[in-house]
Amino acid sequence: MKMKKVTIAIIVALGLCSCSKDFITKDPLGVSSSATYYNDPAQCQLAVNAVYDPLGWFEMHDEFLWKIGDICSDDCERGGANTLSTYTTGDDWDKSGQLAVFEATDRSSVMSGIWKAGYIAIARANAMLSATEGKTSANYKKMRAEVRFLRAWYYFQLTKVFGPVILAEKTVSVADAENLGNRASGDDNIGSKQLKAQYDFIIKELEDIKGDLPKTAEMGKVTNGAARAFLAKAYLYRANFCSNSKDYENAYNTAYGLYEEANGSTYGLQAHYQDVFDIYGESFENSKEVVFAVQYLAGSKYGRQSDGTIQCVYVAPRYYRNPATNAAQIEDGLGYGFAMPTQDLLNEFEDGDARASMIVAAPRTGNADIDKSIDRLKLDTAAWCLPANISGGEGWYAIGKVDWNTGYYCMKKSQLSTLLCNSGFSSQCSGKNNIVLRWADVMLIAAEAGVQCGHEAEALKLVNELRERARNSARKLDYSKSGSSSACYTYTPSATPANLSSINLEAVKHERRVEMYCEAERYWDLVRWEETSKFRTQDISGHSIQYNEATLGRWPIPQSEIILHAGGNLKQNPGY
Repeated sequence: MKMKKVTIAIIVALGLCSCSKDFITKDPLGVSSSATYYNDPAQCQLAVNAVYDPLGWFEMHDEFLWKIGDICSDDCERGGANTLSTYTTGDDWDKSGQLAVFEATDRSSVMSGIWKAGYIAIARANAMLSATEGKTSANYKKMRAEVRFLRAWYYFQLTKVFGPVILAEKTVSVADAENLGNRASGDDNIGSKQLKAQYDFIIKELEDIKGDLPKTAEMGKVTNGAARAFLAKAYLYRANFCSNSKDYENAYNTAYGLYEEANGSTYGLQAHYQDVFDIYGESFENSKEVVFAVQYLAGSKYGRQSDGTIQCVYVAPRYYRNPATNAAQIEDGLGYGFAMPTQDLLNEFEDGDARASMIVAAPRTGNADIDKSIDRLKLDTAAWCLPANISGGEGWYAIGKVDWNTGYYCMKKSQLSTLLCNSGFSSQCSGKNNIVLRWADVMLIAAEAGVQCGHEAEALKLVNELRERARNSARKLDYSKSGSSSACYTYTPSATPANLSSINLEAVKHERRVEMYCEAERYWDLVRWEETSKFRTQDISGHSIQYNEATLGRWPIPQSEIILHAGGNLKQNPGY
């Protein structure tokens, strides 16, 4: 059974509030003794669950983080508009329009949302850890290890978005919180020492706790493998952002050590690439390829209100081709059409790479680039298997191409059965989980770090395993079948992409893009590789996109937070 989200009452029990200057306060809001509360393991478990809870909020993985990771990169256009003229300046401007063209300001609701959600979660973690310090039973050690992992996870997300942030390892008073800052003693103007301190903290936490976590756990709970996978990623990021070449070896040893120990037992690749993302709801979403995922439950609400997710509706196609008129028509009940893959992304795939089949192709419209991609990648022009109940139509449906969409949609975050049931906005909530660490990512971390520190043979082996899985994922629609399951497809291994005979960093970067596209990784990859020149220079509407190199890939710290920290030690990022 999936882990239930803790009720909002736990926020009160921990003495937290949403006022940002109080995000680490220890002042209670009028509750029973915290000592007795945390002495009961069952009640303490509720406090642990409360630290998991923000993972699924729309300010974190449900919406804001993947919008930065995907639509701010060269992988995706923003999408979501009804007309070309309102594409950039119309609906949802603050939540994704400003992001997509790098015009977000220090008053952006996205920035304030990520900041507050991250620090609410960290406050919950600090409260639990302070109250249980000294408890050494196996159960408490496990719970504390989970919370330390999660606290490190939230700091990692804040660090990716903002760079130097406030590093609070314990609860502090409201008065002290006002003077906290995001620069270490003697730091430079871009916070280099503080940034390193944050990565050092994250890595130390993960090194300390990995032995206290089980190899397997309840769905959605932190495991030893998740801690080691996250640790490898943190080492790689520290190598990139803190210019620590020794961390390539650390990242490689951690990731490849986990691979040698757990591949084929605890973890492993799914036979078919498409099954990893379980769009048909066939029980693959907690498969052996999933190292850590945000767990969701279908319901009537999402965000902080309930346990569901809106991401499935956000990224699903918005325009379909009406089979009667052959014209594109909007189907808002099925999807909003955000995060549309770009032609540049499609061009990155080698001929016949079946991983591109998770990208829905438009029907032939005379667009040379789209038609060429359909042929080169062997994409069926109908593109997806849908039951015959969209707007009273029958059978198979193709994507509608209009001037303000690219003709492509990524279905990794979608679940067709949920979307079809939600036609007409009866509900926008899905129970589809969000994979935030998967086995292929661990393999690519090991490969990238391995190339950087002289382990090319092992890196080549890992990359070729991924390419072999891509060949085994080649498929075609079987029009004699109907329904909404993967039985609609016939799999026949292809000859491409062929095994590589040698490996270098550029080959790993290519493999990372075609394997991990639309999984909120690409923006951070380009920033840490210092390849921001690859960002788009205009969107599909012709609006200019001007990435500011002075920002170092960081986003603006909310002005409201700078005001609340009255001591003046919270500094704005460069370029804003």
